[in-house]
Amino acid sequence: MSHDRNTYNPSYPPYEGYQAYPTQQPSGYMSYPPPPGGGYGQNEMPNQPPPVLPRPWFFKDDEQGGGQWGDFTGLENKEIRRVFIRKVYTILMIQLTITFGLIALFHFIPSIRDYVRSPHGQWLYWTSYVVFLVIYFVLICSQRAARRFPLNLILLGVLTLSMGYMMGMISAYYKVESVLIAVGITAFVCLGITLFSFQTKYDFTSCFGVLFVISLALLAFGIVCIFTYSRIMYTIYAGLGALAFSIFLAVDTQLIMGGKRHEISAEDHVFASLMLYIDVVYIFLYILSLLGNRE
Repeated sequence: MSHDRNTYNPSYPPYEGYQAYPTQQPSGYMSYPPPPGGGYGQNEMPNQPPPVLPRPWFFKDDEQGGGQWGDFTGLENKEIRRVFIRKVYTILMIQLTITFGLIALFHFIPSIRDYVRSPHGQWLYWTSYVVFLVIYFVLICSQRAARRFPLNLILLGVLTLSMGYMMGMISAYYKVESVLIAVGITAFVCLGITLFSFQTKYDFTSCFGVLFVISLALLAFGIVCIFTYSRIMYTIYAGLGALAFSIFLAVDTQLIMGGKRHEISAEDHVFASLMLYIDVVYIFLYILSLLGNRE
């Protein structure tokens, strides 16, 4: 089979990096700082979880500009690609249904809303965040865990529940109108970006240098916001975050779609779903922060 395009086979994130699990982990990993927020008080909202975005920014290119990252797995076969895409988006829809279902549950059942805003609920928030991080890095660092059925789906399910609790708790501090508007805007933005990424001839997967600069800028801006908090600066930060994750969503969509300079292996549908899930969740978080209408 031809090797005209390199397979972008994840090294489990490196959020978007792709190798069949390299012996030496690519550099370029980062985790953004949490936006300024409240503390542990009974009515104070905890910090949003910092975006977990380790991405390998260094990969080999040949003279014609085709990167080689991982083993070729036959993704030129259109049927394999269609099955892969169908799996990815089915898993993603289940994840988003669970997450936004928990958000609705935390908002519309007063007893649950009161509990998650209590000190016990906030400790459970940080417990969920630790669980999320542990499982996340298990999936991105272990090929066996990420590809072994049903272990990979079990881990992804627990990760989704952990993130869903965090999103539900954060949303419980905002007025329901703000949450509904944020959900609507997020759905519109994500659908538009997905359709555009499928139709455009522009190859977003070749722009990792630009994405690296955007990530560094967002990281630096977030650090400044933590130590010199002002509503204007945080609004700018949230806007930049929403824009950055919108770009990441476009890149990830094309990596999953295939046919571009880089693409994801068909064996990595769990990782591909995780990529898109993180993008959508953080777009929602930043848009909700922009609306900023807290109870």
